[in-house]
Amino acid sequence: MDYLPYSQEYMLAVSIMAGMLLGSMWDIYRLLRHYVKPGPFGTAIGDLIYWLTSIYIGITLIFDLSYGNVRFFILMGFMIGALLYFYGISRYILKLLIYIVDKVLNVIKKTIGLLIEPIKALIRKLKIILYPFKLKYEKIRNNARKRYKFYKFRLKKISKNKKMLYNKKKQLKKTNKRKKQQKKKSINKRKSH
Repeated sequence: MDYLPYSQEYMLAVSIMAGMLLGSMWDIYRLLRHYVKPGPFGTAIGDLIYWLTSIYIGITLIFDLSYGNVRFFILMGFMIGALLYFYGISRYILKLLIYIVDKVLNVIKKTIGLLIEPIKALIRKLKIILYPFKLKYEKIRNNARKRYKFYKFRLKKISKNKKMLYNKKKQLKKTNKRKKQQKKKSINKRKSH
């Protein structure tokens, strides 16, 4: 029989506390999920990390308490500790943690708001000062847009006119060619008669 430096009562008490620790870690993880909202993939990864951490803590504790001997009462201690935590104090701890985190986030938001307020006031004053320049800029921009549209329209019209002139010249050349060919034919017919 192995010599164990710890009594079974001590091992049971430590395993119960470890079960409660694992339960509180689960509540902290739930709290993180409440605020971060990781989605299904992130939740799966978070669950995996939690369970791997829990297994590591459980195995380490078993090695420390009983030199790796898995005892039924140690496993029962983990289970009892988790059940005591979840059915006893979990909801109160979770509410307290949510209250604390909400207060901290509220203080952070107010602090950031106080720090940003002078910058917002400066921007408002700059907007008032720069308003006439904004009006001039908008007028120049609108005029530039109108000119651009006008020149675009003119270019389209010019290119259309050029195409029409080109087509007219082409048609004139064709008709002149036909007339010349007809004249030649008529001259050739006269000569042949």
